Amino acid sequence: MKPTMRQRLIIKKPKLDANGNVMRDRYSKPITTEQEFKCHTRVHGEESKTLDLRIENARDEIDVMPNVPVDEGLEVEYTTISGHLKKGVIKAITETPNLTGSKIYFRTLIIDG
Repeated sequence: MKPTMRQRLIIKKPKLDANGNVMRDRYSKPITTEQEFKCHTRVHGEESKTLDLRIENARDEIDVMPNVPVDEGLEVEYTTISGHLKKGVIKAITETPNLTGSKIYFRTLIIDG
């Protein structure tokens, strides 16, 4: 079953020159193009406590359609279910196929948030 896609995802991809190198501006930052897609977001947070240390581990999961061009390491902006705008980097990508494995229903992006 495909999740409802009611949020927005903006993927920032770096531009490449004719040799395949990343194009940079005069401040050595990569020149990027933005693409907008529909998505479904889930916010996930964990908290670990020890006597000396408190660690908060937050990661968000974004479901996108299989035709969305995503790669690990790309910067993204997305809206959560509550409407907040968040930014992050894609850390991992998982795919959800049908039972026979012949078709991918959607991809889940793990975002370091």
